[in-house]
Amino acid sequence: MHVNYQARWCSKTKADALRRAGDNVAMVLDSFNGKIVVEPKGADLGDGDILSMQEADQELRPVWSLERRTKLLQARNRLGLESDGSEGADDRARRRAPTELVV
Repeated sequence: MHVNYQARWCSKTKADALRRAGDNVAMVLDSFNGKIVVEPKGADLGDGDILSMQEADQELRPVWSLERRTKLLQARNRLGLESDGSEGADDRARRRAPTELVV
């Protein structure tokens, strides 16, 4: 799959400026480790290092992020990552599996 977006670290000042611009080209996300901008490749909207796909996968999980789950899923989708790395298909199926009542 060809991905046209990248994740990059971003300073608070730059993140605030991107949020005020509100052009929806980039997504600014808050994580426990700092601000991350998900931007089109080559846009250079962020001012920090570009995250590898493995780093982005790790940082954009609910356990590390302060963002709503829907925003995280949208960012992960733009980067071509699995919808949610924190929960596998087996966990979802097990949670929805009907339980038998033993009498």
